[in-house]
Amino acid sequence: MSQTKISVRILNKEYQFACDEQDRPSLLSAADHLDKTMHEIKGKNGTMSSDKIALMAALNISHELIKAQSINQHYDVEVLSTVKKLNDKLEQAMTND
Repeated sequence: MSQTKISVRILNKEYQFACDEQDRPSLLSAADHLDKTMHEIKGKNGTMSSDKIALMAALNISHELIKAQSINQHYDVEVLSTVKKLNDKLEQAMTND
């Protein structure tokens, strides 16, 4: 796969990374999300160190991810349950013919 260099700005600092071309859009989006989260944290406590801001941002983003995964898992269970009910009804209708 073709590697490309990307440059991102996080909390007013420039960082460069190499990534697969296909991952470029999602990595840029992730960097933008991280930057916004870190700026929000810094805005609430301007005296906090950059390391602590990064740690708080990582914790907040990890929490968001875990909540989203939990919601997706709940929906997966609901969808599978609905599909099973529909399948059972279909099988019942086919055996009654």
